[in-house]
Amino acid sequence: MPLFDNILGNNESLFIDELALDYEYLPRLLPHRESQQQYIATCIKPLLQGRNGKNLLITGQPGIGKTAATRFVLRELEEKGLDDNLYLIYVNCWKKDTAHKVTLEICQQIGYKFTHDKSTDELLKDIGKIINRKAAVFVLDEIDKLSEFSILYHILDDIYKKTILMITNEKSFLASLESRILSRLSAEVVEFKPYNYEETKDILKQRTSYAFVKSCWDDQAFLKIVDKAASLKDIRTGLFLLRESGMLAESGSSRKITSDHAEKAISKLPGVKILSSKDMDKDTAFVLNLIKEHTGMTSRDIYQLYKDKTGKSFRTFHRKIKELEKDNLIFVENRFIDGTPIAVLNLSSKKLSDY
Repeated sequence: MPLFDNILGNNESLFIDELALDYEYLPRLLPHRESQQQYIATCIKPLLQGRNGKNLLITGQPGIGKTAATRFVLRELEEKGLDDNLYLIYVNCWKKDTAHKVTLEICQQIGYKFTHDKSTDELLKDIGKIINRKAAVFVLDEIDKLSEFSILYHILDDIYKKTILMITNEKSFLASLESRILSRLSAEVVEFKPYNYEETKDILKQRTSYAFVKSCWDDQAFLKIVDKAASLKDIRTGLFLLRESGMLAESGSSRKITSDHAEKAISKLPGVKILSSKDMDKDTAFVLNLIKEHTGMTSRDIYQLYKDKTGKSFRTFHRKIKELEKDNLIFVENRFIDGTPIAVLNLSSKKLSDY
């Protein structure tokens, strides 16, 4: 049985550049994040004047352009030649999740090769000597995935002129840091809000123009993708659906991407499960009960109740909070008291099926 007969003739494809549908792809124009990019640039500008920069926490839910906006600013620095006196260092802390791994990645990016058999502290001293000849922008993406945060202390203490850009989905991240780091960091906060419907439509329209041959999308099919991505407030979902719809059309030798292709692509998205307290481990359910009983209390105070009962660490507690926040069972509100970020835990209005 021929396996490859049912394809478009003459190697035709609906795709011009499928890479334009990757979330990591950085377009020449990044719409609807201009004010956030300007804010990031403002934190970096003092470095270009020989002064110390500002540190920034960039937060917001997944799939709303935090990393893209930050990388866009770094690219502009490079293209304008403004990086001659700057090291631009980007580290994905999901992949490099320990202080030593982050340190080795920094060594690689600044071209320092003498890393064999050296401890983290030794490498950080060598890094400091090199970077302090200039200045540096450190981007620590997914910073909440670090197993510990001593690397922040070293950067703050050993690098003279720097800007640290910390990217995380967690609004409460600063509240989880030790006071000795928090006091040195003095980070400002910028929260990325989800794209609205029209913004989502603009962004996905831009990507289709980069990725697909002209006029291959049926208007209703495209709007179905926009509707789904906007409802989920996640551009990444929209990009996935654009690619999947195109692949479904190609597999059927269609030169038009139709509503049927879009609906089939949407059907492949994982369903949303309504959690039951029975679905949780006992420890997570206990934390949720504490928040239910003490909603509006600070995370530190609720942690103390948790610790008194279980004896477990703040890191374990913080992990449970992240799980509950991810499942939209609680929401974390950041308040500032005398300039110090305080996380307040609240029970979500979302109902558990068996709570």
